[in-house]
Amino acid sequence: MYAETKPCKVLYKPNDEKYSPDIRRFQGCPTIAVTKKGRIFLGWYSGGTGEPRIENYNILSYSDDNGKTFKNLLIIPSDEENMIHALDIQLYVSSDGALHVVWVQNNAIRAGVGAKENWCTDHPMGIQEGVIFFDLKHSSWEVVCQDPDADDIIFDEPKYVFNGFMRCKPLTLSNGNIITFAYDQLTANHGYNISYDGGKTWEKRYGGRKLKTFFDENMAYEKKDGDVVMYSRCELGCLAKGVSLDGGLTFSDDTESEIEAPATRFFISRTPSGRVILVHNDDKKIRKNMSIWLSDDDGESWPHKVCIDERSAISYPDVDFYDGKIYLTYDRERTGAKEIFLAVFTEDDIINGRPIDVKIVSKPGLTSI
Repeated sequence: MYAETKPCKVLYKPNDEKYSPDIRRFQGCPTIAVTKKGRIFLGWYSGGTGEPRIENYNILSYSDDNGKTFKNLLIIPSDEENMIHALDIQLYVSSDGALHVVWVQNNAIRAGVGAKENWCTDHPMGIQEGVIFFDLKHSSWEVVCQDPDADDIIFDEPKYVFNGFMRCKPLTLSNGNIITFAYDQLTANHGYNISYDGGKTWEKRYGGRKLKTFFDENMAYEKKDGDVVMYSRCELGCLAKGVSLDGGLTFSDDTESEIEAPATRFFISRTPSGRVILVHNDDKKIRKNMSIWLSDDDGESWPHKVCIDERSAISYPDVDFYDGKIYLTYDRERTGAKEIFLAVFTEDDIINGRPIDVKIVSKPGLTSI
């Protein structure tokens, strides 16, 4: 088993036809990062007929014209020879301006080829097209670009980061500590990692007990009084909520929050202005009504709200901030329309209820990335 010890290949501007957007039968789960000079990086997950598939690969693209056009930069494919599944790219820019491109690797095995005792039989994915996806421990890897605004975008060598499924941006606290909610599916408690040295090393910790979920996809923000509020994906028609009173060292057990939501990814963070932003599907059961909420009082109330997309099968918002603007990406119909979206707007747009323009930045047969 190699997921922890062997990185999948990172291909720079490959021109192999198998990565052509026009033949993609699946794509989704986007992520976004905007650099200190405004270059937009967008990543998502594709390959094969769905998720998970051993043919899956991650895509990284970028734009220098505020999202009007994008260019492909990296492809990170699964390693079929060593049966390492590459999935779920996640982008973020650290405080030093470096771009971090993180992806998850899992071990897989062909059905009927030994080691079946490792397969967790309650895994909801199980066997797909003759491959068993049994690895619930997960391994997070990254490549880092120290100067993502340079004409020549150069990445460091792939680096193993930690065990766990890192699917959301990390949280940097006021004391400089960084929390990354890299969860696993082997425990009843939320897994996360803390760095006390700017992300050079990580300490694994476990928080409070989860409510009913299989994909935690936690995010958190720090309140003005220093408490850390963590929300998690949940199957009870709401977001689960846990609180840390000691700067993220420990968390309470989950409780049901008042935020209604289906079991899917959401985004929550503090904006540069100090408000708290929440982006999620505003429905208890269905992935529809992609909505943006703003709070003026540390998340106690949410007086400002705009729904930017009422359709179904829309999901997985990710957000970054630059020059007073909010950059949002999400997907629609991963095996149907296969659309990746980008919206750029301001807090004033939300507060004043202005319409938000949403554009398709990737769709097989329509766009080139």
